[in-house]
Amino acid sequence: MKQIACRCDALVDVDAPDIIDFDADPSYIPKLAAGDSPSANCPRCGAVVRAELPFRVVSKSRGLDLVVLPELERLSAYRGKADATGTAEIVLGYQELFERARMVRDGLEPKAVEALKYALQGKAEESEPQAEVSVFYNGMKDGSLEFHIMGLKSGQAGVVRLPKASYDKVAADLPAMSGKEPYRSIFSGRYRSIKKLGFLSSASEA
Repeated sequence: MKQIACRCDALVDVDAPDIIDFDADPSYIPKLAAGDSPSANCPRCGAVVRAELPFRVVSKSRGLDLVVLPELERLSAYRGKADATGTAEIVLGYQELFERARMVRDGLEPKAVEALKYALQGKAEESEPQAEVSVFYNGMKDGSLEFHIMGLKSGQAGVVRLPKASYDKVAADLPAMSGKEPYRSIFSGRYRSIKKLGFLSSASEA
């Protein structure tokens, strides 16, 4: 149990483990996949107070070793300087943790999902060049992979479903894809996300 300060300055007791082990307690997988993070309601104002980051998420049986860092560490992660003494793969913020939990629940390879997100983001940016698009994996729906596309100028979230066969093809092609750009950049280092591509492009132009 940890005491975490609410935005109203009250101290709230939150059952916040330093390490979440999916093998020791598999119930964390559906909870996180549903967006349910370690949290408690503030007794003073009623706000939901989430456990502070960072913490680790591990699963030896799945070869999973993550460190979940706060959003404030994003630029450092892009530069390869976040959690300098660690070795675990980095995910940033609760949204990325929830997304990864859905991949674990659905038995998907994160790199293949990230490659599909890259293709979907490219198509969205072609249709709305001025939009700041983000793509998130939302889970399996009726045998298809469902993605939510955020940041569209219309103000609405786009929903795209891809057949499982599309995922299977990308997963099979991963060994060849991983050595080519942009996938080499996406999968390099400890933070493996299409989100860092914009930063890498800006850095190369500076």
